[in-house]
Amino acid sequence: MRPVSERVLRPSRADRVSFWLDSTDGSDLPSLIGSETADVAVVGGGIVGLTTALLLATSGQRVVLVERAHLASGVSGFTTAKVTAGHSLVYSRLESDYDEETARRYAEVQLAGLELVRRLVDEHRIACDLEAVPNYVAAETEKELESIEREVEAAKRAGLDARLAPGADIPFASTGAVQLPDQRQFHPRRYLLGLAQATLGAGGRIVERSPVLGVEGEGPYVVRTETGQVHAPTVVVATSYPIVEPGFFATRIHPWRSYVVAARLSNDDGPHGMFINAGRPSRSVRTALLEGGGRLLLVGGEGHRVGQASETEERYATLERFMREHFAVGETLYRWSTQDAFSVDGLPFVGRVSDKQDIFVATGFAGWGMTNGSAAALSIAGEIGGTPPPWGQVLGLQRRHLRAAANEFLRENTNVAVQQVAGALRGGGDSQADLGAGKAAILNVDGSDVAAYRDPNGVLHSVSATCTHMGCKVSWNASESSWDCPCHGSRFTPDGAVLHGPALQALGPVPLEDGKD
Repeated sequence: MRPVSERVLRPSRADRVSFWLDSTDGSDLPSLIGSETADVAVVGGGIVGLTTALLLATSGQRVVLVERAHLASGVSGFTTAKVTAGHSLVYSRLESDYDEETARRYAEVQLAGLELVRRLVDEHRIACDLEAVPNYVAAETEKELESIEREVEAAKRAGLDARLAPGADIPFASTGAVQLPDQRQFHPRRYLLGLAQATLGAGGRIVERSPVLGVEGEGPYVVRTETGQVHAPTVVVATSYPIVEPGFFATRIHPWRSYVVAARLSNDDGPHGMFINAGRPSRSVRTALLEGGGRLLLVGGEGHRVGQASETEERYATLERFMREHFAVGETLYRWSTQDAFSVDGLPFVGRVSDKQDIFVATGFAGWGMTNGSAAALSIAGEIGGTPPPWGQVLGLQRRHLRAAANEFLRENTNVAVQQVAGALRGGGDSQADLGAGKAAILNVDGSDVAAYRDPNGVLHSVSATCTHMGCKVSWNASESSWDCPCHGSRFTPDGAVLHGPALQALGPVPLEDGKD
């Protein structure tokens, strides 16, 4: 394999691979064939699934992990991978919305996740470029500085070693920042592949290329794929957006898409630390080690609700302008996007979907999945093993905070209703003959909505425009060449295959007469 520093991935519409995936050899584990039994079935091979599988396997549980594609190729393979308790202005917000106890428990969750990552890297000798760096949440105006000062005090009350840092410490214009020392950044895919190797070594089983079609039964459960099934009394659904609906997640969380650009730093030292601004638009900054020396600069931001933004390609250009304005960098080598789930009350959902079911979920990390996801695995494994952590209740699906989030709940579900109505009114436009290469449209064909795309080679791809999750109409994402659902965030290839749940079924093919010479 050529050193990463020698590889140049030029941005294109067709190829949005992340640096993390491009700089590691892919996993190649068998698919699920036939019937298997386990104590615990884990669905999803990202930070939550792999960490949970390892913790359970090392405690003596029989574990089978089922991954749709390849390990760490979903949300966890497209993260910025900040392992930190510093999540923008979260502690002052939690104190304001709820109380100091909630903020303190949230801090305990993050510290537990951070410590677990450090421990697992050490125990299993995982080579993943783990680095100790400070984390900064920066103000860009004097008014924002007041919020930063409140956040420092709230973070201290929550038990964190928070400090007020001068603006001079920030690599872009700043009036001051919250600093948390001794945080971590790493290469997430190398870390996760290390967890997978340790899980296999502990007797766990991992299967890839096995999309789950459903979780059936009332306990014991059957995790069903096209080619096999896993029977288990306990199931952990670790799929970013849960693919089970007893928790009514369609009304509790909303999906958010954001973007990352990366270029080699001309000054290989680069900014020391991880950075995010407190205001809007959000800008997230960190560096990553390159094989052969030097550093890659990652800049993230430009987020929006999935399927509810046009001109997605321009978002990369906006991030590049910011990057070049503030940093000395070479050619842009990587551009990718990612997807996160946000909860209505600002806290993750982790635990049983109900008191009567041994199905566990973890979602709503709001872009901070490395610590939240690790802590979620610790909490779920602890609950399965009979030793739940004391901070786990703040994440539970039956928590009291949901009543306090009634306004946000109403706002989110109004948005879904608006998207459903807008989808019903949209479409029925151009004929397939009018579609140029690289263009897409929703067509009305004999009274049915068809999602049609003509690829750069002139080949027409046409599928149903109705999302298989809950029936919303998909919209075209030009920068990723995908059909995205604006209601709950499912994403599909031009040929209808599922890229991202909660949808489990592909968009059905709709053959069309091309009508183009």
